[in-house]
Amino acid sequence: MRAIGYIIRALRFYYFFKTNNILIGKNLIIRGGLSKTDIRGKILIYDNVIIEAHASEAKLTIGANCVLSYGVIVSCSHEISIGDDVWIGEYSSIRDSTHTFSVHKTLKETTDRKDSIVIGNNVWIGKNTLILPGARIGNNVIIGANSMVNGDCEDNSVYAGTPAALKKRLDSADS
Repeated sequence: MRAIGYIIRALRFYYFFKTNNILIGKNLIIRGGLSKTDIRGKILIYDNVIIEAHASEAKLTIGANCVLSYGVIVSCSHEISIGDDVWIGEYSSIRDSTHTFSVHKTLKETTDRKDSIVIGNNVWIGKNTLILPGARIGNNVIIGANSMVNGDCEDNSVYAGTPAALKKRLDSADS
């Protein structure tokens, strides 16, 4: 049974990269006003993905040849920019807002902190990664599985951990 699933997945990838279509899996949930959403090219969206915009001014950009794998959540309250050739692993979450906390106020009385997220081109985001407000991921970057990104990730690098830290710089010999 597992082999059949692998074959179906391989065929979907082949079809995706040989056509100019948007391929959407089952149970895609789109919430909110996505009027400022720009999808620039081919995109593969697997099953159970959630894309949401919490405000009318929320701006979401997704580049060409991107993959949002199973269970990915993209939650946009301010601005999220995803470059070309970005593959986002299963159950990852990209959120440009987070709750603030004060001992003098209840959570209902506090305001959310919002900050843009920028993800460059040719980026691989490992499974179960959390990308928080203000994250800046450069070009040609690998983010290891189960990482939390809350700052800057330089071009041509590998980051992993919680919080994500530089593990290796990539050069032309790594390709």
